[in-house]
Amino acid sequence: MRFGITALDWSTVLSQLSSDGFFDLNKFDFAEIARINYEQGFSLLELTLDIGYVIPGALSEQQVSKLQALKEELDLTYTVHLPLWSIEPSSPNPFIREASVACHIDAVRLIEPLEPEVYVVHNAGWIGAEFGEFDIGGKDQPIIPMILGDIAEQSIRELIQQTNVPSRKFALESIEFPFEVTWKIAERLDTSICLDTGHILSGQSGATDVVDFVNRYHNRLLEIHLHDGDLRKMAGRKFPYYDHRVLGEGDLPTVEFLTALEDRGFLGPIIFELNRKDALKSLEVIRKLLPNLAIEC
Repeated sequence: MRFGITALDWSTVLSQLSSDGFFDLNKFDFAEIARINYEQGFSLLELTLDIGYVIPGALSEQQVSKLQALKEELDLTYTVHLPLWSIEPSSPNPFIREASVACHIDAVRLIEPLEPEVYVVHNAGWIGAEFGEFDIGGKDQPIIPMILGDIAEQSIRELIQQTNVPSRKFALESIEFPFEVTWKIAERLDTSICLDTGHILSGQSGATDVVDFVNRYHNRLLEIHLHDGDLRKMAGRKFPYYDHRVLGEGDLPTVEFLTALEDRGFLGPIIFELNRKDALKSLEVIRKLLPNLAIEC
């Protein structure tokens, strides 16, 4: 199985930018951070494209060229997570929706030279999450996610049509949005999906059984976001977001889950959405629980 990591460890980013108590954004070097991850044992890296908007120049053509050169030098594999901060592909406001699509298209075109294996997409943002918690009661409860899902489908369709990326390279993630709606979008537009274990375990997508998820949706499963979590009650909130934990700190049935992936012949990237320290801890948990599992990093 192929295990990788989210390349941007924020502690590393802050350390890179810090100098004598001040922050110099011009010191950001994505390729240097990618090299650090490689030196820690990971050659499969997911690139978080929001950084290009948070730090000006962080994803300039020069930065992308350096990442490309490093890929060739070290034989790296990249996947990318399209922007999600301030993005709302399911917005009923056409100005917001169209800007979100334009942002995704811009990110894809910028990063295409790296030939990412997967483009992970959130088909809904905070509006989808907020309305998911809005209790209108009765049989009409699912109508709002369905409406937002139709809008999100339009956004994903435009993303596919306006880029040269095959639809199956886009993986719609299990997020804080009813996954049955996301699944219908994936089927209609012939995209793939990204299973985020922590999101499922904490109930954000509706279902909470990750093994059942693999067995139900394996035919479109392209990438895994791996971290632990569980469903906890919290006053005033439907979901408490107890996720992004080291394996063993939540409800993930690690052996059963990885065995299900193996049984289904899953060969895609399994990305630890954790900092490097916690990712390495989680990798050790896997090695202890499944000593015969073939692990590729």
